[in-house]
Amino acid sequence: MPMQAILSQRLEQRLKMTAQMIQSIEMLQLPMMALEQQINAQLAENPALEIAEEEVELPDGAAERSEREEQGDFAKLDEISRDEEWEEALYSAAPMRSYDRDEDPKQSAMQNTAARPETLQEHLIKQIRLSEADARTREVAEALAYNLDDNGYLLVPVEEVFAGKEEPPAPVTAAEAAAALELIRSLDPAGVGAKSVEDCLILQMERREAEAPPGVREDFSFEKRLVREHFDDLLNNRLPRVAEALGVDVERVKRGIARIAQLNPRPGREFSPRPAQYVVPDIIIEELDGEYVVRMNETLPPLRISPVYRELLKKEKRGSPTREYLREKLQSAKWLIDSIAQRRNTLLKIANEIVRAQRGFLEHGVSHLKPLMMQDVASRIGMHVSTVSRAIADKYAETPQGLFPLRYFFTSGYKAQGADGDSVSNRTVMNRIAEIVKAEDKKTPLSDAEIASKLRAEGLEVARRTVAKYREKLGIPGSRQRKQY
Repeated sequence: MPMQAILSQRLEQRLKMTAQMIQSIEMLQLPMMALEQQINAQLAENPALEIAEEEVELPDGAAERSEREEQGDFAKLDEISRDEEWEEALYSAAPMRSYDRDEDPKQSAMQNTAARPETLQEHLIKQIRLSEADARTREVAEALAYNLDDNGYLLVPVEEVFAGKEEPPAPVTAAEAAAALELIRSLDPAGVGAKSVEDCLILQMERREAEAPPGVREDFSFEKRLVREHFDDLLNNRLPRVAEALGVDVERVKRGIARIAQLNPRPGREFSPRPAQYVVPDIIIEELDGEYVVRMNETLPPLRISPVYRELLKKEKRGSPTREYLREKLQSAKWLIDSIAQRRNTLLKIANEIVRAQRGFLEHGVSHLKPLMMQDVASRIGMHVSTVSRAIADKYAETPQGLFPLRYFFTSGYKAQGADGDSVSNRTVMNRIAEIVKAEDKKTPLSDAEIASKLRAEGLEVARRTVAKYREKLGIPGSRQRKQY
């Protein structure tokens, strides 16, 4: 059958996100510091957007026209009358800030910017270049330093680091690689260049022995035997087995463990290149006259659409490239302002629902945290659950109990047995598990089944495997590791 082209029409409905909707979603997901950066970028890029530093007192009638313009009927801007009063109010806006002749704002910003912290590799290379090793060893050691991980370990065999590579300029022999590694292992911090945790700890003990003053040299021979021969037993708290193998009592093993615990198993971490993450809360919850009040952390600059650019738009002829450019910038500024306002209103609605549901937490702490599902909050405020999920992502609230991520307040729970039958959140259960472990007899620690039995006695029907899962989330070791001899 021959193929032929047919022209036909089809009517269908399709959901399509506008540019404004996409921008609103992006603004909603941004945490406070990222939002501030986005606003600063828009202020630098869009001349129609400006910070409303001072209120301009408009003559009668002008304020009403300004409000109408900001609501966005840009197609009718040419029809708005321009009278002398509007002109006078428009150009009476506050002047731009002027700088002293001797003041350079860029220089001032650079002087007040924190310096980038020194990385582990930079710290080692400075020492390598000051060492007394020969030039070839220093050259190979510098290349080897870049193969250390964030902990300061060399997890790849040194022979494989330079296998098949032409850098440094000449192929590296096994002897040269070994000499370079030995140089790195002699640098600060002690323990860098180690192949494992055990190797790292032994390097540090040997360094302490070598650097101790004559006559008071520390002897770590017993501790080195513990690490070399019985490290796995130490990790699993099998102290009687270690004591029997070494021919000492358990107390001697415990003293050795105490000395080992003073060492740093991750010496490279203090030079980690990852910067510290600062948290700025979006929401502040305060108690006022017995009631909890929600307010936004108003750190964002107040924005407005430039009246100068609105006036320029009215003066341009229809269809001109300048007019199209101005309309685009004014519309972009309006969308940004509307998106920030929508973000603010959404967060306030969610925060008010959190306060309504978690009043017990605000008054008494985590033991009174109630189960709360995103779907329930979404239904109450008339939004989709995905909107709530986006809104609370990476957002924090400052409460009377401290600083918490908004996701902290959304948790599943358990129905407590008893007369009232109140529900409790899984965070409350986790908190109770931590309290039970803290109060146990350390010589006979409780198993997960015994902890579950104690919770059931308190009216919380929690399975043993759930106790094990929550215990691991809390970073609490198993009963064997918690036992004290």
